[in-house]
Amino acid sequence: MKKFAFILIFLLIGGVSAHGMEITPESFIVIADNSTGKLARSVADETGVNVTVYRFQSPSDVEHELEHALGNPNKKILAVAYQDTVRAFLERHPELATRVTYCSADEASIREKLLELNSVNTEKMSGGFMTPFLSGALIGVIVGLLIGALWMKRKMG
Repeated sequence: MKKFAFILIFLLIGGVSAHGMEITPESFIVIADNSTGKLARSVADETGVNVTVYRFQSPSDVEHELEHALGNPNKKILAVAYQDTVRAFLERHPELATRVTYCSADEASIREKLLELNSVNTEKMSGGFMTPFLSGALIGVIVGLLIGALWMKRKMG
């Protein structure tokens, strides 16, 4: 009976994504490099958009950061540099197209895309607090009923 309970609990445990630590915890970031970072920061300051500009050193770092957007529905990313990396990533994950985009490294394009992304409401997309709460409550009730039934069967038998 203990083996059955152990197997049941093991099957109910969700997978853990051991992806690595997110280096950009902010919800709205700009991906830049050494040549585009100052321009992106000055345009962001002029428009008044609350965004953090990060200077990435390699396409693999950018790819890693984009993967974090898959698990964080509140993350918005504008790429001023590494557009090819972002374009390829969006082809594989088109569901991120409303929150992740790229633009050319000129003032007008950066301003337009910053304002466009700033207007995206990610709270409606993520489902908010209620979805994970109700999912957890449902799983808790099911597991509680199963454990209670097994416990009562053991007590009576």
